[in-house]
Amino acid sequence: MSLLGSRSFAGSAWWALGLVLLGMGLSHCKGDPDGVDAGVDAGVDAGVDGGETPDAGWDAGPRVQTLMQDVNLLDVDAQQRWLVAAKRDGSGTVVQDLATGETRRIAPAAERGAFSSDGRVLVLTHTPGGGNTAWAWRPGDAEASVMGTRIVSGVVLKEGANPYAAFIERTDTGGADLRRVFPLACDGGTCEVETLAHIESTDAVELTVGERFLWLRGARNWAFDTEQGTLAEIERGFTNVVRVSPSVNRFARLTPEWHLQLFETRTQALLWDVVVPSDDGYLKEFSFFDEDTVIVGRAVDLPPRENSVACTSQGCELIGATLCRTWRREGGAVLFCAATDCSGVRCAGSYDLMRSPGVTLFHLGGAIDHGEPALSDDLSTAAWMTYDVSNPAGSRTLIRDPGMTPQWLSFPRRIDTTVFSFVPGQQRFVFVNPKQDANGGAQNVLSLWDEAGVEEVGVVEGTPVHPLFRKAPPALYLNSSQPGSNGGADVRILQRFAL
Repeated sequence: MSLLGSRSFAGSAWWALGLVLLGMGLSHCKGDPDGVDAGVDAGVDAGVDGGETPDAGWDAGPRVQTLMQDVNLLDVDAQQRWLVAAKRDGSGTVVQDLATGETRRIAPAAERGAFSSDGRVLVLTHTPGGGNTAWAWRPGDAEASVMGTRIVSGVVLKEGANPYAAFIERTDTGGADLRRVFPLACDGGTCEVETLAHIESTDAVELTVGERFLWLRGARNWAFDTEQGTLAEIERGFTNVVRVSPSVNRFARLTPEWHLQLFETRTQALLWDVVVPSDDGYLKEFSFFDEDTVIVGRAVDLPPRENSVACTSQGCELIGATLCRTWRREGGAVLFCAATDCSGVRCAGSYDLMRSPGVTLFHLGGAIDHGEPALSDDLSTAAWMTYDVSNPAGSRTLIRDPGMTPQWLSFPRRIDTTVFSFVPGQQRFVFVNPKQDANGGAQNVLSLWDEAGVEEVGVVEGTPVHPLFRKAPPALYLNSSQPGSNGGADVRILQRFAL
């Protein structure tokens, strides 16, 4: 996924700008929903069409393919030309040409890896004892080129016509430098490294990249202006809490006195200063919704109580007795808000997806698995896995809500929700359905669900571990785990499902 021209990666967390690799009961008034019984050997409306081709011009072969074994999937470029994975025996990092199936080693074992949105650059990181090592690889290179070996931050990739990677690296004198590499210029296993500024700290630092500014945030906060070549210290210590806007051109500061101040990064000029309404709670959420709106959420533990406000230059308005945080999708930013409603000794969850502060897209009351719902890229359809709070180990109900009449599937017990997402750019929901096979055993079946019903795609060879979706053509790359023989290490299977 590419947001605002840049891409970020930090475990499973996606940010607004830059590729980051870290070393270190339904309340819609809509009548009765359409119900379907699912679960083990669930009722499925459509069969498997194993020979379907997902998109014209794409020779995907079988609908389900086993690509590799005993590897950890790292990434697949958006164009689905290359797949990168780390061998589980530690022997190295390999890339596979998805058109031919040819696989070759390009680097030592990496723990994380991500392609740029255009697929021209792959950044890899590994964390040995003394700090991160990072490499850059370009399709066609025989091997990846080393960018740094003592990196004490994440690695961010600024995308564009001439992309660059930036990171903090420890120096021989005990300090640290902000450094930059242009991966497209790397050659022969090496890269030319440019030192942008010296940092008077080797504490853990989080980097955020924008069109013009590089933000360094930790115990101290700096902003580096790539046009002027200057480094400005923004904040020292943890007295105030600082957040950076999606464009990185603004930042917000929250003081212990609950003053919320918005600044321009380039000039550090104060744009506005408002007071967050006083409350006995402690800070739980502080984030930008957009360039002009900041969300502040607070909570108290006994009794459980939360509230969130949306602050602009005009002041702060209450969103509700709920804790809200910002999600970013292709269709724009949304708020996911979660609250605990208590009556006597009984408490229940209450959840909202909002298009903007106070404007609700979807609402659900009750208990949900998976921690949060899934939402389609166009913000039109949500999916929730619900259960009876009095029986947390019991049956589950999966709800697909297209904003009109919701549909549901019932399961006799809790199911795996590692795969719990919509097909990128579509309203078809993807999940793993546990079923009985012909011999009475259990098998996991990757399934698609839309308004027409449930379609089986194929059998998952094990327990899902790491799903990775791609949009064009729609596909799921899935690492799954199988028990090892005689109690040995588990076996990892890497499959591709054409969606």
